[in-house]
Amino acid sequence: MEMLIPIALILVGLALVVVEVTLVPGTNVVGVMGVLGAAVGVVIAFVEGGLSGGVFALMGTLGAGGAIGYLLYESGAWERFVLTDSLRRDADADQVADLSRARLIGQQGTAATPLRPEGVVDVAGERVEARTEGAFVATGSRVRVVAIDRHRAVVRLEG
Repeated sequence: MEMLIPIALILVGLALVVVEVTLVPGTNVVGVMGVLGAAVGVVIAFVEGGLSGGVFALMGTLGAGGAIGYLLYESGAWERFVLTDSLRRDADADQVADLSRARLIGQQGTAATPLRPEGVVDVAGERVEARTEGAFVATGSRVRVVAIDRHRAVVRLEG
């Protein structure tokens, strides 16, 4: 009976970790509460059950945690939890994007959002991030692309 509380804490803690990975990935609050709950359960098992009870609870918790991790990995739930894409920039793709944006220089477009000084313009049927040369440009105003600066068009208000 004295080991019922630590076992319950460990089980609830492991269940919270599963909930974190499968239902609410990215918040970390539920997972941290689960890990802390399981750790408190193991500590209480050491206090209530002595060395043998504590070691048994620790090994059981680690084994159950490993089994849950393996099942989550095999089920594919882990893929939603862990970022697998690389965030590195591709220099070749940047160069191609720069060349495709360079064709917009000199073309007229329309401000799709207010430019104060940055916003979005429609140029040649394409929505492009843009900034003005300093003046405010209202939505719907005619603009001309005068330069390209770091993937962003620099526009001037057409008068």
